[in-house]
Amino acid sequence: MAQIQSALARIGKIRNPVLRPILTGPDYGYRNRITVHNREGKIGFLGVDGRTLVDVSRCLLAAEDVNAKLAHLRSGSRPRPHYSIRADEVRGEAFYQSNRPLADPLKKLVVEAVPAGVKAVLEGYAGTGFFSAPLVAAGKNLVAVESHPAAVEVFRRDVGGAELLEGRFEDEMENALARLGPGPSACLINPPRGGLSPDARTLLAQAHPFVGILYLSCDPPALARDLVALADFWEPQWFQPVDLFPRTAHVECLVWLSSRLSPSGSPAVSPVH
Repeated sequence: MAQIQSALARIGKIRNPVLRPILTGPDYGYRNRITVHNREGKIGFLGVDGRTLVDVSRCLLAAEDVNAKLAHLRSGSRPRPHYSIRADEVRGEAFYQSNRPLADPLKKLVVEAVPAGVKAVLEGYAGTGFFSAPLVAAGKNLVAVESHPAAVEVFRRDVGGAELLEGRFEDEMENALARLGPGPSACLINPPRGGLSPDARTLLAQAHPFVGILYLSCDPPALARDLVALADFWEPQWFQPVDLFPRTAHVECLVWLSSRLSPSGSPAVSPVH
């Protein structure tokens, strides 16, 4: 919470943000994947100096099935310098949310944050369809944009009822807008840790038909920077911290941005709380 408040005040010049109670889960045993290093007979994680390899027989943050795979790896020959140990549900090279217990609560949070009455959602940085599938199940007309080939492959295989445009959000946004259809719409963006690119900020920092934007960020300073760029057209109404990585310094935050073009400065339809 302090990280988010500090970044919003220092970078975003937002002094009194509406911060909702943090969404969190178990402190241990939550990760569905880990990456370990293999060197000089040791296998584990790098120490705080970034060089020393700490031998690890069990990761307290990893789920039991991931630790079982770690034990199996330790018992055999290990020719490679690095290993990504993944639970069975984490398939291929695409990005997956790593906090297993919070997966369903996070999906529910995002779906319920889409204002009642919104008919269509433009989803940027859609990934494998983590949010796409539940939004379609909730009856939304979804147009998604994703550029990573491995994520696109999983999306096309696992998500039905949505239209996927393969490419960068910046390049496909106008095309996606044209495919949303009639009725109130919203935009959902979940960019990588660096936040929105300059081109994406420029595209979003203008008038659009959305009643609002849901922005899920994994880096508070990048979020605050992006909010400054969007401030002429989009106003943050609330911030929902999400502790997807307990026992680490990382925190995510979901933000609802309403259009400043409506008479009251609030969405044409009200978010569900």
